[in-house]
Amino acid sequence: MNFQFVKQWATIGCFSLAVISGLTQHSQAQQASRFASFYCGTDNGKAATIADHPIRGKITLIIWESEYFIKAGYDPQRRCREVSDKFEKFQQTGDLSKIVPSRANNQPVLCAIGSLSNYIGNCPSSNVLMTLIPGDNAQGMVNQIGELNLKDSVDPLKHSASIFEQYGDIKTINIDAMLKYSPPTK
Repeated sequence: MNFQFVKQWATIGCFSLAVISGLTQHSQAQQASRFASFYCGTDNGKAATIADHPIRGKITLIIWESEYFIKAGYDPQRRCREVSDKFEKFQQTGDLSKIVPSRANNQPVLCAIGSLSNYIGNCPSSNVLMTLIPGDNAQGMVNQIGELNLKDSVDPLKHSASIFEQYGDIKTINIDAMLKYSPPTK
């Protein structure tokens, strides 16, 4: 009789652990799917960094056309792959909350940061999202990426207010807000 009692409770305990384990895994999967994933795809036949948002679908962020970096071994397809991989890596580590115009190695760059309070003016090389062409205006690129988001927006005023954030003299893109409201890739 005592053995049956122990066996019954052991079975209930094992079943409970299995259910809890399954719920935890499901909860972790749901939490992970709240965020966009990034990859290099195509938009109208051109290499493009695309965000796959769990609610909004596919959103093109950058279409890679410049051949400026070919001599350095970076054709548009390779830049697309590498920058898209950086978007994904920074998303996974929580450092893609903001995109900030910056400089690294004396070149204009877009810098991924988790919080404006962590931003010190120059982008650490480990946070460089993409290097721009010398002479490019990094702030202008941040504005351009944000404006690309606004062109097809149904509600641009709400959109604009929620995407851009001012940090001193620097305008940043709140990438989380941008992806929330961006139109899907065509």
